Amino acid sequence: MINGRAKGHAFERELIKLFQDEFGECADHLKRNLDQYQIAGKADIEFNNIMIEAKRYAKGSWFKPEWWQQTLTSAGDTHVPLLIYKYDRQPMRFVFRISDIMGDEHQNATATVDCATGIMLMREMLEFSNA
Repeated sequence: MINGRAKGHAFERELIKLFQDEFGECADHLKRNLDQYQIAGKADIEFNNIMIEAKRYAKGSWFKPEWWQQTLTSAGDTHVPLLIYKYDRQPMRFVFRISDIMGDEHQNATATVDCATGIMLMREMLEFSNA
């Protein structure tokens, strides 16, 4: 039997590697947010203005509402929330708030997309400081 926490940690590391491959030097600083275990409301991965919650489970087909609520909490009012989840033998899925993609008229709705589309949307949403 696989330890669920270890599976989650491995998924976070897999995502960081994916972001480093896709975004190059601007993602070199990424690491798992270990504060998430001591301080409630912290994202698994903080990538500039995007707060990412990562979920990896054996069985299921859709994200759980409490995962999305956790994602919104970690992003607060100043960051972009992003939920990334994966079930065994299924593709990775990215969940965005539609208002971050299209505008405020769809404030509470979400859009779930595949990995390639998720990376493309992240590329559009990332804000990089000039520091």
